Amino acid sequence: MKISYKQFFDSPEIPESSIYLILGKPCHLQNDVQSRLESFFKKSGSSIKHLVVDSDFDIHEVRDDFESYSLFEEKKSLILNVVSNTIPKKLLDYLLINKVPKDLNLIIKLGPQTPAFKRGKFLSMLSSEGCIIEISELKGIHLNSWVKQKFKKNNIIYSDELFEKLIQKNEGNTSSISQELYKMSLLNISDISVYFNYLQKEYKFTEYDLIDSILELNAAKAIKILNYLESVKSPEVYILFLINSEIKKIYYLLNNLSPQPYIPNHKKILYSTLSRQSDSHNLLDLIELSYVIDRRIKTGFGNFNVWHQLEILVASFILNEPLNNIKKEIG
Repeated sequence: MKISYKQFFDSPEIPESSIYLILGKPCHLQNDVQSRLESFFKKSGSSIKHLVVDSDFDIHEVRDDFESYSLFEEKKSLILNVVSNTIPKKLLDYLLINKVPKDLNLIIKLGPQTPAFKRGKFLSMLSSEGCIIEISELKGIHLNSWVKQKFKKNNIIYSDELFEKLIQKNEGNTSSISQELYKMSLLNISDISVYFNYLQKEYKFTEYDLIDSILELNAAKAIKILNYLESVKSPEVYILFLINSEIKKIYYLLNNLSPQPYIPNHKKILYSTLSRQSDSHNLLDLIELSYVIDRRIKTGFGNFNVWHQLEILVASFILNEPLNNIKKEIG
């Protein structure tokens, strides 16, 4: 069976299968599908296990779940998040030879694949014996319907004019729109007109100006904007989320990881240039620092200057310098 994202959510029932392949991008739409499947299986009493699959994945981690049988018929759901370009050959061969046992549901998340992969034995087998849920960017009425559902879920009031303005502002990209909705939730905004007024009237600079200055590698301007955003009490966790998202985009592009991030056509050259100029180890350190900052914000643990740490994060990225060097320079 092969269905689209829309067909999956239009149906009140979950397709019956022992193996599900969530195929394509963007990642947050994949996560929508995964979340619904997880919720369904949890309600049926299934335990949930997550595994990250890279090119060095150890097949024994899957073999234990396939070949160990419970006397009490315990239900299990195994979720494989494939972060390598495709499913490693050893795992692919194993899944082709071994059927998923009756007490197990297998969910695989996989980024966009080549035509050769789509014509291969694995997808042929899944088309007849499993369920393939194809993910792609939403457009037209499907995009409008998705945004309206998100507004309804978050109790956000909107007019037709501002609805269109939000979509145009984000070039119809669901990832960007999701970030806007996330910010509204942080600000406890339930009317989209209030949100646009907030952006236009309260801010001399916006978080988008910050991101632009980072991508332009303008350290002085980025620090100036950060200081301004701190003065107007911008949500720290949201600013961190945006900065970390840009760092991860560059890291994924540099290392050719899947799923590849969404990049608007007019910015592809810019991101490609930045990825070639960046250092993979430095970027990984910055992603780890982002995690530390996020944890400190949410736990409030210890004496920790969040905005100073954000300055370090931004400066290290723009100057392409190791974290230790930046910390010495800006204290």
